[in-house]
Amino acid sequence: MARLAQSDCPAGGDDANSWIRRAMACTRRRHLPKAIESFDRALQLEPSSVEALLGRGNALYALERYDEALEAYDRALALAPGRPASHLARSNALIALGRREEALAAYDRAIALRRPQQ
Repeated sequence: MARLAQSDCPAGGDDANSWIRRAMACTRRRHLPKAIESFDRALQLEPSSVEALLGRGNALYALERYDEALEAYDRALALAPGRPASHLARSNALIALGRREEALAAYDRAIALRRPQQ
């Protein structure tokens, strides 16, 4: 099997998980537009993929496309509201957009979800 050059992204497959793996590899190589395309392909195959939505949001955030990142995080939270990482990512996007009160609420929610239940 040929090794990928550091600048290449692997081929996608015929299922959402293979496209997510491709997108993550593209993200690591800082090929963010390719990563977003791959996350989008994964979402075409599996519209309820929280991992694809979070990854897409993270790539958009890295490109400073904060409104679009926030939209992806909100979609992920609608599907899985109990994931602290989603609330934390949402908080970061809100801070970047200057929406500090909402960001603090999202951050507090992430912390609350990480605390052990007593």
